Amino acid sequence: MERRIEEAGVEHVVVEFADINGISRSKTVSAGYFADSWRDGFPINLLLLVQTPRSEIPTGSGYGEEIDYGDGVLRPDPATFRVLPWTEDTGRVICDVEYDGEPVSAAPRNALKRVLDDCDFEFDFYIGSELEFYLLEESEDSYEPATDHKHECVSWATEEISPFYDTLSDWAGDYGVDLTSLQHEHGAGQLEILFDYGKPLAQADTTFDFKRLVKRTARLAEQWATFMAKPFGDRAGSGYHLHVSAFDGDENAFTAANGDLSNTARHFVGGLLEHAPALAAFQTPTLNAFKRFSPEGFAPYTASWGYDNRMVALRIPQGTTRIENRIGSADANPYLVIASTLAAGIDGIRRQLEPTDPVEGDPTGRRPRLPQTPESALQALEADDVFRETFGERLIQAYVASKRRELQDFHDTVTEWEREQYVETL
Repeated sequence: MERRIEEAGVEHVVVEFADINGISRSKTVSAGYFADSWRDGFPINLLLLVQTPRSEIPTGSGYGEEIDYGDGVLRPDPATFRVLPWTEDTGRVICDVEYDGEPVSAAPRNALKRVLDDCDFEFDFYIGSELEFYLLEESEDSYEPATDHKHECVSWATEEISPFYDTLSDWAGDYGVDLTSLQHEHGAGQLEILFDYGKPLAQADTTFDFKRLVKRTARLAEQWATFMAKPFGDRAGSGYHLHVSAFDGDENAFTAANGDLSNTARHFVGGLLEHAPALAAFQTPTLNAFKRFSPEGFAPYTASWGYDNRMVALRIPQGTTRIENRIGSADANPYLVIASTLAAGIDGIRRQLEPTDPVEGDPTGRRPRLPQTPESALQALEADDVFRETFGERLIQAYVASKRRELQDFHDTVTEWEREQYVETL
């Protein structure tokens, strides 16, 4: 890292971390100060970890008045250093967060590390991330999609956004994101760009980087890229589909000798189903994200699984045997999506949890519904003893406090819909 800073002529270093929402927060220091100080770390207000997306401060998070609003320490991970491709003289490094010499439980990257440190199987997990997003043009009083209609995989519509993709491709390699494919999704202006899979922590870092890279590329072209789950009520929502596989060398631990799912894979699915209500709290993290769930659509509505069935929450796709978790929305924190998926699946393996029968067709009415509101999901998270033990009380406390502050902000807001409904009629 120090050699790359010197050779690239880096003058500034962004010390960056993911807050509890998955939003990039950072401070920028001079390269000289960074070189002298990075081994000791950099002070940071721990409240930044738990603030809402608009930086409102929750009460009862465990990281405010409970610690006298004190500072933690950002500890750079040299393996994550990159030279920012949209600048000539600035690098960045992802940091872990410590307090009093110990990892901060509420830091999402630490939460994923905790899950991985507790994993003692003979095989290794691998993760692939699929995120949908909208590319928008700013209009006089709102936002409009960058393409004009539903053009799923329509070639000419995909080509319309080629300037955006060309820049993204140019920058991605330098940023350590190996792009593999682009397609126009179902909604107007909705895209999906895939990148290579990897080990869980590396994939979480890459996904975190990918989201920032996409948004920064859009701004260069005076566009907005958003991973908001449901930016338009009458158009498709954006999901975060997580693919999990497991290998011991070249042997797929999720495949049985007869080619079907192994017991390990079945138990992993059983764990995901067991913890599905709590998973929804981490993986559909906003009030808006719950508007993506639909009994008639391809966004999951039930705690269900099936073979190559896009109407279930957990899909076994064709090809390399793996488990696709479809609960997540695109606005979810990748560290917490991966950590909670693995924690639930690992619990299923250890307790040998058997899943219900796979579903063919629409599972609505045949399997339990996923939580339909943020509050019901948060209550499920608080009641999940396995998650409380795996992630620790401090993370659950901080996450729930932050999300409830976000919900309170919404409930305190009077909308135009309310005025249209009630000013003249009541």
